[in-house]
This record gives sequence, structure tokens and C-alpha cells, in this order.
Amino acid sequence: RERGEIIDAKVGDNLRKTLLDNKVELYRGLKKKLGNCGGGGQCTFCAVDLVEDESEGWQARMDYENQKIPKFPTARLACVNNIQGPATIRVQ
Repeated sequence: RERGEIIDAKVGDNLRKTLLDNKVELYRGLKKKLGNCGGGGQCTFCAVDLVEDESEGWQARMDYENQKIPKFPTARLACVNNIQGPATIRVQ
């Protein structure tokens, strides 16, 4: 996919599923491709950067995300987040 591409999605849709359905390469590298937990919130390989000043209506990170990915304060686990409104997402 091209950088800066717009993906249409519905509020309530799972972010991980939406990205994968739109051919966004969420799991780069062999370790992430083979070692991801399939959306169970355990591996943290689906962490994406939520650009806060370009994202409307998204709630603050969950305590679970703060525990799993404390070094990345703007990162969100795509598998445990449903789309809450317009957002700019950066995939690592």
C-alpha cells in the first residue's frame, strides 16, 4: 500500500482486522509473521502509532496497553482497539 492512503472503515470495526482486510502489512518480518498471536493481545506485534492531533474521538489508551507497550506512549494495539472515529495511523 502507498503511504498516506485513506481507508474507509466503520466506527466499531476492529482496527487490526480493518488494516489486514485493506492489505496493510501489519506484520513485517518473519518473526512477526510467524510469531503473532492472531489478535489475542499478547504479542504486541500489531502495535501502531495513533497520531493524536490527527485523530478525533479516540479514548485514551487502556491500562492493558500501558502495561504491554510502556515505551511507546502513542502506540495502540490494533487487535484490542475498535475504530472510534477518524484517525491517522502509522504502521511500524
